[in-house]
Amino acid sequence: MNPNELLNKDDIIAMQNSDKKVFVRVIDLYYNDMYVYSKSLCRDELLAKDLVQDIFFKLWEKRDTLNENTFIKGWLYKSIKHKYLDHIKKYSRETYFLEKTFSDTLTTVIQQEYDENLNRKLALLEQEIEVLPKKCKQVLIMSKKEGLTNIEIADYLGISIKTVEGHLTKAFKILKDNLNGKYQLLFTFMCLDSNELNE
Repeated sequence: MNPNELLNKDDIIAMQNSDKKVFVRVIDLYYNDMYVYSKSLCRDELLAKDLVQDIFFKLWEKRDTLNENTFIKGWLYKSIKHKYLDHIKKYSRETYFLEKTFSDTLTTVIQQEYDENLNRKLALLEQEIEVLPKKCKQVLIMSKKEGLTNIEIADYLGISIKTVEGHLTKAFKILKDNLNGKYQLLFTFMCLDSNELNE
C-alpha cells in the first residue's frame, strides 16, 4: 500500500479487526503532522514526541470502538489537543501541590526555629532571674508572675513602695546588663505572659 494514500472504510474496518499493517500505515501517514502539531502546542520536542506516541497507543487501544466513517486524522488532532490539556492540568496541580507543600514546610520550620529560639531565650532569662539578689528576685516574681501591684507587694513584705520600686529597678538593670549583647529582645520581658517565668 502507498503510505500517501488516504484511509478508506475498509482500512478502518481492518484496523478494527487488529490489522497491524493498516495501523503502521496510519502511523506512516500521520506521524509527522501530529508531531508538528504537538510541538506547536507544547514547544518541547521530547514532550511532543511523548504526546504523539501516547495518542497512537490510544488509537490502537480504542480501535474496536472506531466508526467506519471516523476521520482518523481529525481524531488524532483532537486526541493530541486533549492529551496536551490533560498534561497541563496535571502539571499545574502538581506544581501547585509542590509549591504549597514547600511553603507549608518552610512556615513550619520557621515557626519551630522561632519557638525553639524563644524557649532558649526564656530559659536564659529564667536563669538570670534565679541569680538575682534575693529581695530583687522576690519582688520581681511577685510583680511579674503573681501580678501584684507595687502597693500590694509593699504591704505584703512590710516595706515601702519606694523600696519595692528600687528592687524592681535594680532587678531590671541587672538583667539588662547581663543579657545585653545576647538577647536584648528579652527586655520586652514586662510584656511576656507571667506564666513563662518560674520561681
